[in-house]
Amino acid sequence: MKLHRQLDTQANLINSYGPEGVVIRGQRYTQGVLVSTDWLHSPWGPPSATALTLEHFHEVLARKPDVLLLGTGRKQFFPLKLMVALREANIPVEVMDTSAACRTYNILLAEDRVVLAALLHPEA
Repeated sequence: MKLHRQLDTQANLINSYGPEGVVIRGQRYTQGVLVSTDWLHSPWGPPSATALTLEHFHEVLARKPDVLLLGTGRKQFFPLKLMVALREANIPVEVMDTSAACRTYNILLAEDRVVLAALLHPEA
């Protein structure tokens, strides 16, 4: 079993998520959010996953994460054209509902991975 020591206690850990939004380091965000270990941007994104375009990901492209977790709201939605464009830009992307993206983000953060989560509101 491999254990990881959490080196940065100031990391942007997701504390909770639900109908009221996403709580990161004790602050509630009621709109979409881009979050990585040391950076956060909100409001972000459109009201629903069907409206996502590459324009919403310029900041992600500049940051070059090891993996991008795309939380598409209440249900998993695969924006195929967007996924192809991100992969062509060498950004590995994993698509899931926002709740799963929040949980996965915390796991990868604990493993000291360079992860960035693009989260639409959990009820979007």
